[in-house]
Amino acid sequence: MRKLSDITHIGRIIDLRLASNRAALLIPTGAALVLYGLDTSDIRRAIAGAMGSVAAWMLARELDPDRPHAATIAAFLAPASTLVLGAPAPAALFLTLFTARILARTTGLPPRTTDYAGVGLGAVVFADTPWGWAVGILLAFAMVRDVALPGDPPMNAGLWGAVLAIGVTLRAAFGDRLGDWTAPDVTSLGFILFGLVGAAVVVQPIPVLSLGDWTRMPLEPRRVREAAVFTVLTAALAVLAGGQAGVVAVAPLLMTFAAVAMTRIASR
Repeated sequence: MRKLSDITHIGRIIDLRLASNRAALLIPTGAALVLYGLDTSDIRRAIAGAMGSVAAWMLARELDPDRPHAATIAAFLAPASTLVLGAPAPAALFLTLFTARILARTTGLPPRTTDYAGVGLGAVVFADTPWGWAVGILLAFAMVRDVALPGDPPMNAGLWGAVLAIGVTLRAAFGDRLGDWTAPDVTSLGFILFGLVGAAVVVQPIPVLSLGDWTRMPLEPRRVREAAVFTVLTAALAVLAGGQAGVVAVAPLLMTFAAVAMTRIASR
């Protein structure tokens, strides 16, 4: 039987034997049921809220590998933002996850060519919105930045990053979903502030004890911090480019920053 690492170097297995990992399925399922129960006419919001919860859990595992409770809190907070603001953009959240994973290298291995191709194609497809372009362009820069960080350098990362940057920009330029830019309302500004406070903690350097999934070698703290910085930049650019709609799209990411920050502060 082929291992997952034979197919992808940025895919991770969720071990359901661990209670913290079971939360990645149970909390989003519960969130979907609650969101749908509150408004049975909007199943899209329920599904997007559940996916946003899963993405928040996974993002927190990249940003703070040593504290699994941060992921559980993020999975709870993400649907709350959906309840208040509306349906997020799951594609943008999962592409941001891959930005973080490429840089943090939590699997221990550099991306494969198939990883670049698959993630890059997805980024181009979903770059027809301002926040989709923001996520895609930061992913492109992350591919290039990966080369300068500790560990085995990935092959042709600069080329893939350049192609992706051009692709997402062309997709955004010729897309038909850019819409009108609207300033974030008061409620959204509250979520932005919440996320900014969390981001200020998330980008601080921390020691890392966790091991890479496939190599079982210690993760590089510099990489984990770089992943945090790029993730914060992604959220900031998505909000600046998308305005109110951008805040709604990446609200679970803002809640992830808050969850990680709360867990770090509580553990001190």
